[in-house]
Amino acid sequence: MIGRAMAVPCLAVAIACASSVDKANAYTASGDRNFPATLILPQLAPGDEFYLNYDMLPLSSHGAGTPNGSSNFNAVIGKTITDNLGVFLEETYTGIGVEGAGTKWGWQNQDASVKYLAINNLDHEFVMTLALDREMGGTGTGHVGASPSGATAPQLYFGKGLGDLDIGYLRPLAVTTFSAVALADTAPRPDIVNNGFSVEYSIPYLQSKVQSFDLPDVVRRMTPVTEVLFTSPVGRSYGARTTALIAPGVSYAGQGWEFAVEAQLPATRATGNGIGVVAQLHIALDFFFSDSIGKPIFSSQ
Repeated sequence: MIGRAMAVPCLAVAIACASSVDKANAYTASGDRNFPATLILPQLAPGDEFYLNYDMLPLSSHGAGTPNGSSNFNAVIGKTITDNLGVFLEETYTGIGVEGAGTKWGWQNQDASVKYLAINNLDHEFVMTLALDREMGGTGTGHVGASPSGATAPQLYFGKGLGDLDIGYLRPLAVTTFSAVALADTAPRPDIVNNGFSVEYSIPYLQSKVQSFDLPDVVRRMTPVTEVLFTSPVGRSYGARTTALIAPGVSYAGQGWEFAVEAQLPATRATGNGIGVVAQLHIALDFFFSDSIGKPIFSSQ
């Protein structure tokens, strides 16, 4: 769903992935590096997982009949076909608050994607993934922003941990990037370019690979994360405008699950004019069901 022309500002969703390397956590792993699941950006690689998102963004109303906020309940399930290839299915239920008229609820368009892990360099904690996302137009509800036109989005992901560099306490840092262009099936839906990145500082990495400090157990499992997402129409805009969303927060990792919360800070008027929140519960199916639905259909191992 990220990459479509959004009639409602900041319908923040995520595509997360579980690790095929570290079965104990809901992560994408490369060598010693665990990349936590992000909330407003898609994740790096295919995986066997299920996750639920909730996000809320209030808006300043400008009179009766105008939107005063949006809420989204988002569910994604991911399934690996091979060790490096996986598919994702996504559904989102949206509520749009309208001044003087309560909240209107409805489904967004159905969304599916295919991801291929092209590079996973363990020594340099480097990941590159190629993906193709498809939004099925006309499968959602128009009054919550679902478009009658579908869109296809080629996507490119990079992830790089800094643990292979001699930079001391900065080694727990990692950066991920996301780029895509959502090509609309028909007008008046515009084509949308998406670019985003995340910066994260892994306290588990600090403790295990740099220096172990006497920290509370709850802190040892945390990874502070800041995500940034930009969207911009290309060609004829049909009223769509450039948006920018900044989402600072923290992720907490358990055994086979992960919980994260981030603030949503609109950086342009078109994105929104209130501070929102997004939360995610991520379950690693490859941890809990490693001998059944949590393993690739065709595996080399």
